Amino acid sequence: MSAWRVGLLLAALLPWAARAAPAPGSAVALRCLGAHTMQPLVADWARQFAARYPLLRVAVPDATRYSAAGFDALLAGRVDCVTFAREPFPAETAAYRARFGGKLLIVPVAGGSFDTPHGTFALAVYVHAGNPLPGLTLAQLAAILGGRGPDGMALTRWGQLGLRGRWMQRPLHVYGMTPIRASGNPPGIVNFLDDRVLRGRPWRADLRIESDRAGMSALQAIVAAVAADPAGLGISGFGDARPGARALPLTAASGQPLVAGTPASVAAARYPLARRIYLGFRVPAAGPLPPALCAWLDFVLGPRAQARIGTHAMHFLPLTASALAQARRRVRDAGCAASPPPRYLAADGALRVVGYNDMRWLLEAIDRRYARAHPGTRFDLVLHGTRSAPPALIAGTSVFAPMGADFSDADLAAYRRAVGTDPLRFRVAHDALDPRARSAPLGVFVNARNPLTAIPVAALAHVFASASSHGVPVTRWGQLGLTGAWAGRAIHPCGLAPPTALGTLLRRRLFPHRSYAAGYAGYAESAAVIRRVAEDPDALCFADLNMSRAGVRALGLIDASGRLSRGTRAGIIAGRYPLDRHLLIDARQVPGHALDPRVCSYLRLVLSRAGQALIAAAPPHYLPLNAGERRVGQAQLARACRPVALSD
Repeated sequence: MSAWRVGLLLAALLPWAARAAPAPGSAVALRCLGAHTMQPLVADWARQFAARYPLLRVAVPDATRYSAAGFDALLAGRVDCVTFAREPFPAETAAYRARFGGKLLIVPVAGGSFDTPHGTFALAVYVHAGNPLPGLTLAQLAAILGGRGPDGMALTRWGQLGLRGRWMQRPLHVYGMTPIRASGNPPGIVNFLDDRVLRGRPWRADLRIESDRAGMSALQAIVAAVAADPAGLGISGFGDARPGARALPLTAASGQPLVAGTPASVAAARYPLARRIYLGFRVPAAGPLPPALCAWLDFVLGPRAQARIGTHAMHFLPLTASALAQARRRVRDAGCAASPPPRYLAADGALRVVGYNDMRWLLEAIDRRYARAHPGTRFDLVLHGTRSAPPALIAGTSVFAPMGADFSDADLAAYRRAVGTDPLRFRVAHDALDPRARSAPLGVFVNARNPLTAIPVAALAHVFASASSHGVPVTRWGQLGLTGAWAGRAIHPCGLAPPTALGTLLRRRLFPHRSYAAGYAGYAESAAVIRRVAEDPDALCFADLNMSRAGVRALGLIDASGRLSRGTRAGIIAGRYPLDRHLLIDARQVPGHALDPRVCSYLRLVLSRAGQALIAAAPPHYLPLNAGERRVGQAQLARACRPVALSD
């Protein structure tokens, strides 16, 4: 959800602020309470969310142990959000309906773990290690737990599940937890099985109930009982496995393949007894959900929050793509307007990057490092050239624009019409001296027989530009200090054609309000310019500095202070070479809004010392920024990535 949309309805959220006692400076506070196992993850999400919406504070105190306490607080109106490490109890949904009417909004936000102790983990159906049963359908499991088969007959023997021989008449002993606690509610695991398997049917009357005891939990005791009883079956966690018992593969429906419980099958939600964790919210009797809740849910179900799920000790799992789609539909149906995905998001969730093909290797190096720090992030590099970047950035189909040259005048005008401002530009490297690079600093070249060795940068405008009232055109070599036979010889200026990126660049730098001289010869590429210089003793031309070859010489350049620079690696990195060029990343920033947080974190890496080292090491070895340039870029980035208030 965009910041401006949330801001439109900020006034509607002020009751939350008053009730939940927000921190100073917070306009709105949402309060989430419930399962302590979810607290670190949800608190982490709240910190990330606050970086994006600093006036929307999500408080996640570690004040309760169980989801039931969070639900009681919701019922009493003290909180807005319950962290459910289990499905709601039937008594809770009934109490909510009696208090508020309608249904409690339950949104799955992550998968349970595979086998983390004391958490929301997948459930295993254990049988004795010698039991030959290949697996179960959920319908068969429901019959076992309920004690009656589809025919209504009591299910008491293993032969009724298809086993033959000595197993046919062997009795079926089912071990489990107590179906109902003293509170009147079931344990969370039983509640899950009630909902997922039994679907309202009662538990079998002869269930062999195991309880916590000294040195052994009820779940451990269930597996121990099955390991000791060839006729036994019980449900516990994969983390409670022990010799003598084995977990059965399961399938959701007859005719479908059996699925063994593994970390991979649980993460993919293919295993039928994989579980989930939830956030629960009160739905208003009329009208849409408050925009703060919509913004919070939009974030929690987004890629940045989902990528954080596996980093916490409970080892919850990100939702699968289909589960995310279902959760978003549930949120939309509850009254949150759908936020269209960014146009730069590819169909498979990758971030599309459109731009300069010669930046592929350095971008791939940065992408790999970024993905290690942000698991689940992938990039779709569509690198056809610098000129492909501006239209994609204008249309919003590229997350940022890697470029080897500036926007053309036409592209810049189109961008301003579309966005309302100029693109946000970051220098990310100096151009390269490696002959394989497509982008190099500009060099000024003469024929090797020409005695000139250096030229003032200020004189170049008088060589290449049309005449003006501010100076005398430089047309003879004597005007540049040559004597003898060279003094009266005419200069033949040439370089890149005026419409090319480099032709435009030189004009903008040296004579922005003038055109090229009438006698100027323009070429489509630097190689053609260099060939002309090698053939013409009177040529004075500009081209890529890394294109130098036998028969030509690059001139030293004298800046306004009289300092001479010859375009060495050290001089370019230090910023002393007057016709230096840079690789760029342009970002699309809508006025009044912060950059996409992913762009911010990506550019922080690019502008870091580590990121610059990756760029320098990647072929074709573009030159790293100096410390001062990095500081300028980092300060610019800090301003662009400032958190945006909901009222902006």
